Amino acid sequence: MMRMTFYILVSVAGLTVCGLLVLRHACRTTPLMPPISDLPAPPRHLQPVDRWQGGIEVDTRTDYQPDPAATKRLMEKLRQEELRQRPLEGRN
Repeated sequence: MMRMTFYILVSVAGLTVCGLLVLRHACRTTPLMPPISDLPAPPRHLQPVDRWQGGIEVDTRTDYQPDPAATKRLMEKLRQEELRQRPLEGRN
């Protein structure tokens, strides 16, 4: 009979400790800020998209000539990148 009482007391004590640890964990992990839906809406200082797009001006110049030196540098850079990747060896 004494042994049965001891097991019951140990079980109750274990459940109590487990409950306290769960409660402690719940208190420590509560969010510090309320959910987003509970916050007031931010002030809206935005322009409508149509007005914003209307402010973009199109460049209508037709006399544009590319820089030959820049084109040569770009082609050399592309050639070096192709050599680096070694497509003939099946890389990349």
